[in-house]
Amino acid sequence: MLTKQEIETMRSNAKVHKRIFDEIKKVLKDWTKATEINNICADIAKKNNVLCGFKWVYWFPANICICVGDVVVHWLPRDIVFKDWDLVTFDFWIKDKNKGINTDAAFSVIIWWDDKNPKWAKLIEANKKALYAWIAKCKPWNTIWDISSAIQNEIEWAWFKVVKDLTGHSIWKKLHEKPYIPNYWKPGKWEKLKKGMTLAIEPILWETSWQIVDEWDWEIYIKDWSLGCQYEHTILVTDWDPEIIV
Repeated sequence: MLTKQEIETMRSNAKVHKRIFDEIKKVLKDWTKATEINNICADIAKKNNVLCGFKWVYWFPANICICVGDVVVHWLPRDIVFKDWDLVTFDFWIKDKNKGINTDAAFSVIIWWDDKNPKWAKLIEANKKALYAWIAKCKPWNTIWDISSAIQNEIEWAWFKVVKDLTGHSIWKKLHEKPYIPNYWKPGKWEKLKKGMTLAIEPILWETSWQIVDEWDWEIYIKDWSLGCQYEHTILVTDWDPEIIV
C-alpha cells in the first residue's frame, strides 16, 4: 500500500497528466500530426521533471501510445496525420523521477466531429459507462470479480465486444502490478480490494470482435478491422468512495 507521501506524488503526477491531455485536445483537428502530440508530451513532462513512462521505462519508441482505427494498443506516432472522423485513443503513463511512482490514463476522441458521428459516439459512451461502473465497485468490501463483471455488463448491454486479452492492473512503483483485472468476469478472481490500493482499469471495447492480432512488434490490431476505443483512470481505494487520481 502507498504511503501518504506516495499518494501525494500520484496526485502531483495527475496534474501533469491533465495538462498534457488538455493540450492534446486543444490541437486536435484535421491534419494534426501525431508527432506534434508526441512532442507536447515530451515538453510538458520535461518542464515538470517527470518521465514519459512508455519511452523511458519500457523503451517504447515514443512518448505516448496513439491508436487510430483498428489498432487496439501501442501504435507508434511515426508519420500519422489525423483526419476528420478518425477515432483515436491516447494512452499516457507518467513516472515520477524522485519516488518512482506511476500514474496511467487514457481517453478516446473522434477528431473534430464528436457530436456528428453517432455510431462512434456510442462506442465512446459505452466505454465511459463501463469505466464508471468499474469505479463505483472500487470499495474495500468488493472483489476483482465485481469490477470485471460491471465492465463486461456495460459493454455487452451496448452490444459491443470486450477485448479479453488486455487487462487493467494495480499500479504503484511499476506500471503493471498485481492484481491484474480482466475486463470480463473470470472464475477465481475473488481477491478483495483493500483501502490504499491504487488501480488502473482500462475498459477496451470493440465493435464486432474481441480477438486481437499481435505480430510481436509494438502494435496490436483487432482481428476483423472494426473500430474500438479505450478509457482509463488511476484511482485510489478509500474507506468509502474511491478517489479518481487521474
